Amino acid sequence: MAVVPLSLRVASGASTSTSLDWPRLLAARGRSAARSRRTLRARARADAGAGTDDVLAHIVRTIRSAAKAGRDPDFFELLGVQVGTDPEDIKKSYRERARVCHPDVAGSEGHEACVVLNEAYATLMDDELREAYQVERTFGSLGFQGSGDALRDLYDILGDTDIGRALRRTPYTGEPLSKVVGRDHFACKIETDEQAAKAVFVDELSCVGCERCFRSNPAVFRMEGTGRARVFGQWLTDEESIQIAIDTCPVDCIHWVPKEQLAPLEYVMQHVLRDRAVFGKSPGDVFAKTATFIAAIQKATETENNL
Repeated sequence: MAVVPLSLRVASGASTSTSLDWPRLLAARGRSAARSRRTLRARARADAGAGTDDVLAHIVRTIRSAAKAGRDPDFFELLGVQVGTDPEDIKKSYRERARVCHPDVAGSEGHEACVVLNEAYATLMDDELREAYQVERTFGSLGFQGSGDALRDLYDILGDTDIGRALRRTPYTGEPLSKVVGRDHFACKIETDEQAAKAVFVDELSCVGCERCFRSNPAVFRMEGTGRARVFGQWLTDEESIQIAIDTCPVDCIHWVPKEQLAPLEYVMQHVLRDRAVFGKSPGDVFAKTATFIAAIQKATETENNL
């Protein structure tokens, strides 16, 4: 018996259960479409929830890592903003994070996060408190304590030098410009306290752009827009892998440096010596320039302490 296609049977008026159940078929298709829409909405909510969980986890991790290290968490990092961010943007970011961390939503961890978020928000939204906090970050990163007067003394000491002009263009935050993750973060490969006390730094003035470090260890090293290498992230691979990449450099421009010197070195490299070799003149030695910067911070702090 030949099999007649369904389309021909319907067209010829042949009686079929399918041709007689079109209303039921359409209703079933409608229910299927509704289930698909509900599934998509559920997936969207799950994806949003995953993002929310990530934000909360990052905030709590930042707070606890700082407490473990015996210091306060970074208020700018907690609110997801940068130094110099407009107050309206700070407010917007705070509200987004406060909704995520509300105790009614996130429970006890949310309460823990909200307490510190509220303090961070109150500090960064007040001009005087924000200035004082910024100064504390700047000086505290080098083991010093300072105030607004100390920062003004620093400007006076440096005057119209290249460092002084850089500070007026871009405030020094005291934080490294390369990515740094806490020791409890899954991406951090620090295994000993000795490793935690050092960081890797590229003297970009000496770099010849061979890309060997980047090709050897792209998690730690990247190539910047000028074709020179730069450290993207600290300790994102183990020490052996980092050292192998360092050893590939043909001009020895990659160095292990004390952790406390990383932030001033990177600031000087990226903001003070940014106009590398203009008009054929050498922009200077990054290590010597950074030593001048650190000495100025020490002098500003000593001046304030003697008042």
